Amino acid sequence: MEIPAYLAREFPEIGAHWAELQTLFVAKSVPAGTTLLAEGDVATEIFIITQGALRLWHNSDGKDITLQFFFENQLVSSFESFYLGQPSGFSIESFEDTRVLMLSRTDADRIQRKYPTIEPAITRFVCERFIAYRNIFFDQLQYSPVERYQQLAADAPEILARVPLHLVASYLGMTPVSLSRIRTRLKGN
Repeated sequence: MEIPAYLAREFPEIGAHWAELQTLFVAKSVPAGTTLLAEGDVATEIFIITQGALRLWHNSDGKDITLQFFFENQLVSSFESFYLGQPSGFSIESFEDTRVLMLSRTDADRIQRKYPTIEPAITRFVCERFIAYRNIFFDQLQYSPVERYQQLAADAPEILARVPLHLVASYLGMTPVSLSRIRTRLKGN
């Protein structure tokens, strides 16, 4: 199995020892609509997407709130749950047929013990994830729905091309009807 480009780039220590470590990464294929981690469960795996797409979402009293979308060559988990062994506040679900490589918590710990020089790359990655979540939260507070949509169209057109609109609406913090109205209004300009 060839190392995913993302792993080789972001975690060169894994890349340098891929021949030895590749058996720790388990391939799995799931159809669209599969829950890989349910909110309230403890995350015991990290997923590296090799094909397809996942979303991280939260159920807020029956309201679906999408926090982030992930595509090929991205790494996904509920990291606070994974690292702290606590129930996850989020679910991870496929919205396309998806193939992932899974790394268990046990095997991640094994890699960290055997190659302690990987720690700075892991710390950097986790910090980048939390900064991304913070930015999403701030965008929800400071921008209007129209501005959030325009920013998404400019910064992440792949989301608009691949993600069902009801999930885009959830991500932008609006109803599907509001999103449809915004899209119609902007197309008319």
